[in-house]
Amino acid sequence: MKGESVRMRKRKKLNSVIAGRDAKSQLTLQMMVLPAIVVTVLMSYLPMYGITIAFKNYNIFKGVANSPWARNNGFEHFIDFFSTESCWRVLGNTVYIAALKLLFCTWPPVLLAVMLNELRSSKFMKLSQTLSYLPHFIGWSIAYGIFYNLLNPSSGALNILLVQWGIVDQKINFLAESAYYRPLIILTALWKGVGWGSIIYLGVICNIDQGLYEALAIDGGNRWHKFRYITWPHLRPTFAILFILECGKIMSGGDGFDQAYAFGNASNRQVADILDTYIMRTGFDNGRYSYATAVGLFKSIVNLALLITSNRVSKVMTDESLF
Repeated sequence: MKGESVRMRKRKKLNSVIAGRDAKSQLTLQMMVLPAIVVTVLMSYLPMYGITIAFKNYNIFKGVANSPWARNNGFEHFIDFFSTESCWRVLGNTVYIAALKLLFCTWPPVLLAVMLNELRSSKFMKLSQTLSYLPHFIGWSIAYGIFYNLLNPSSGALNILLVQWGIVDQKINFLAESAYYRPLIILTALWKGVGWGSIIYLGVICNIDQGLYEALAIDGGNRWHKFRYITWPHLRPTFAILFILECGKIMSGGDGFDQAYAFGNASNRQVADILDTYIMRTGFDNGRYSYATAVGLFKSIVNLALLITSNRVSKVMTDESLF
């Protein structure tokens, strides 16, 4: 018994020494994370007090605390939003554009990553990957300038070619006509994001045990079998998580404020106006701060609900989830 108690004391002492060393080794990592935590608290959590503006008739001179509360128990601005004709048009545009992005912009990065991995020349693969994700670093304002020079009806290269080849009789104003807005949004989103999105999937593919592919090849498997039985099962957890995160951006038009603001104009506003652009216009241009805050709060709550719902659905269907 005495020997066991001595061994127990030594073991506890050893464990405390190891724990102290672990704490010291983790201190540097914790200090690296600390600035990000401070910024998050200052920029994301403290400003949440401003949500109360949605329930008040905010006066810029009185401040948030002294501004009077809105009618209907503070829900005046929410009721006003759902009573306007713009409400359902803006909601419809937002959800429709986000759904198109979920449908057409989530799987191309997977396909591109698989295609890049099949390339035998490492130099050509690096060149292709660099060219594919380079547009990600171009801001939407600059991207709009590029596509304006390509598509504008007066001197755009595409219009000139379409007329010269006899495909159309007269030049088309792609940037102003509503019929072309949504296809343009999807194509530009693909152009800008497919390469950057493929980096994550390519990293997963590179970490797959090559022995699995060799074993499948011995059994007579072709490239489709490799993708179906090895590559996709390894990519599916990553795809599910990224898809869940994208579902949490549905009420933001697929996180497309910059894009919608750049490509939207008075001519295509009926189909281009999403919640984020509507909030900015009513809040800053019209000075309706409480109304804009109410709409923004509604958008955030719905996005959170969609994120939780998609996470639970993914957990049930694929056994993959964020939490």
